[in-house]
Amino acid sequence: MRAVAWLGRLVLVLCVVEGLASWTRLGALVATRAQRPLAERSHTEYDAELGWVNRPHVSLPDLYGPGASLHTNAQRFRGTRDVAPAVAPGRVRVVCSGDSFALGYGVADDATWCAQLGALDARIEPVNMGQGGYGIDQAYLWYRRDGAPLAHDVHLFTFIVEDFARMGATRFFGYGKPRLRLDGERLAVDNVPVPRAAFALPWLAQNLRLADELRSVALLRAAFARAGAAASAGERAADADVPRLAAAVFAELARLQRAAGRRLMLVYLPMHDELRDESTAALRAFVVREAQRLGVPFLDGVPALRALPPDAVASLYIPPRHDDFPAAAGHFTVKGNRWIAEWMLAGMRAHGALGP
Repeated sequence: MRAVAWLGRLVLVLCVVEGLASWTRLGALVATRAQRPLAERSHTEYDAELGWVNRPHVSLPDLYGPGASLHTNAQRFRGTRDVAPAVAPGRVRVVCSGDSFALGYGVADDATWCAQLGALDARIEPVNMGQGGYGIDQAYLWYRRDGAPLAHDVHLFTFIVEDFARMGATRFFGYGKPRLRLDGERLAVDNVPVPRAAFALPWLAQNLRLADELRSVALLRAAFARAGAAASAGERAADADVPRLAAAVFAELARLQRAAGRRLMLVYLPMHDELRDESTAALRAFVVREAQRLGVPFLDGVPALRALPPDAVASLYIPPRHDDFPAAAGHFTVKGNRWIAEWMLAGMRAHGALGP
């Protein structure tokens, strides 16, 4: 009996030591790897239909650095000028949809490629509906709700490779988001109202995975993973449906624009790394086929950027850096936004999107 008692005390001591070691390691990880709230939290708020959306009348001087300020107007779009109900005579109103590459993450309001379209062609009145973290699904849902009712002439629906993957998820960096599904041939929306809890505790939402360093948490996650195998299979099935969902989104956007007498253009914005290989070739070929099927112009930035010298390409993307918003790395620099605007404007003119 003494041996059993001694063994029991030894096990208890080892459990305490192991627990303290796990908590010590967790504390070190929190101190060194914990993420600050995303930059988007400074200008967005919870939205039951979209997950998050810009707050109106935001003014954030030097958000991304000296002179790189962000503002939103009364309609929650990036910029200081509200959008009038009607398009002024002689102007062409262009709505720019997409994620943080459309928003202009890392640069000032007037340096975004959307704003630069208006600087390059005085006829263009740009409306920036980019939003950080959005996938094709959220960009479409925001446009359908708040963009489609606006009087405008051209809709530039832009996306990066990651925007397709985001369609299969119900969370982004711990924050809830809607997820599209197909109900027959029609688009339906799941996970709405979007769960709100993560928006009340942003630090915890973004850093909860660090708790996996605790053995007890890891064991619980493993148990729940086994118990939820059927749910995981459903998640994978949703991922497999992403091409069909994207095709349905493109088709619905084309239908909306035809009905309103507007022009839709699909635009692929490449990330720096993918210019070195053919990892996205199949995806871009898929978009080409869908655009042709719908009779919609498609601008692919990959071949255009590959035609530039490597040094010139590097100057178009923000390099890795350790600042308040390291997530800016990989987005377009001021020069990159200008280049994208010039390339996009040439494509719009070539397809007759701006009229005679």
